Amino acid sequence: MPRGRPVKTDIRERIAVILQHLNISYGYQIYKIYRNVFGYISLRNLYYNLKKGVELGEYIVVDVKREKGMFTWGEEAEHKYYTLGPYAIFPKQLKEKEKKKLEELKEEKADINWEEEIKKQIIRLEEEIKKFNNIKVRLKYEEKIKGEHALKKKIELLKDWLKEKVGKNQILKAKINKLHDLFNTHTP
Repeated sequence: MPRGRPVKTDIRERIAVILQHLNISYGYQIYKIYRNVFGYISLRNLYYNLKKGVELGEYIVVDVKREKGMFTWGEEAEHKYYTLGPYAIFPKQLKEKEKKKLEELKEEKADINWEEEIKKQIIRLEEEIKKFNNIKVRLKYEEKIKGEHALKKKIELLKDWLKEKVGKNQILKAKINKLHDLFNTHTP
């Protein structure tokens, strides 16, 4: 059994559901909605899970805006806007009360350069595959199989996400297919 915190959490799954309904949102807004729909969470815990979700590719930071106003900490606030990434995980089941509250949310409209975001995700996955190929020879058989399975799953999730976001962009599809080739090559 691996050490440390588990990779999967209910909190990140619930944040994914909120982002699915809103399309795009900033951290404090997600926090307020989370508390209204799912119950108590500390602001610190929510921001930790947002940061971890970005690291795992579950969410993407699509914009950072500085908002002017009278806040308790000063005259300016930084809002990081998040949207769903290719590896977002959703909860298996929600309670009826939670579903009703989520349906009341209004979707935010945003002008996101999806091609740029997808290119970033492809580069990130390419680096992960190269890193895995470099250490693959030193891994035990079971670890190697688990790692290969996880990377294949990530490639498939990225392909599905690509279809949803850009449709029939042949250049980006070709880059995703190159990931399969990169994954199957062996580096010394």
